[in-house]
Amino acid sequence: MTMDQWSYIDGCMDNDASVETVGGDRQRADLARSIRRAGWEQIAHWTPGVPGSGSWPPMEATVTPRLTAEQWRLVPSVLDRWLVPDEEDEELDAEELAETTAPEVAAELRALISAQLTEQGVPNWSTKGT
Repeated sequence: MTMDQWSYIDGCMDNDASVETVGGDRQRADLARSIRRAGWEQIAHWTPGVPGSGSWPPMEATVTPRLTAEQWRLVPSVLDRWLVPDEEDEELDAEELAETTAPEVAAELRALISAQLTEQGVPNWSTKGT
């Protein structure tokens, strides 16, 4: 996947972890944070406690995050929640909703996640959310 695609996942995980931490599913929040940490460590080469460590590659760069099966299984559900705009969203008018690329990005990411889970030999998974 590209860094741009990973940035969608990272942003959605940030939203999910924040919301679930406050009166939600604490386990889901922790899992979302673990996905973000994996990206920071593997892609940005961030080292906890080392100021100035890590930097993200260019958005067009290819990145290959390695997540656990449990982490990959959460991603489609989080994308459904945060990336694809709600058609009834009062903040988006019909024209803005039609112009968004979020559904296409979500579909591309689902295909990449599907390939990753197949490569890892993960049984009983679905990219339709958890």
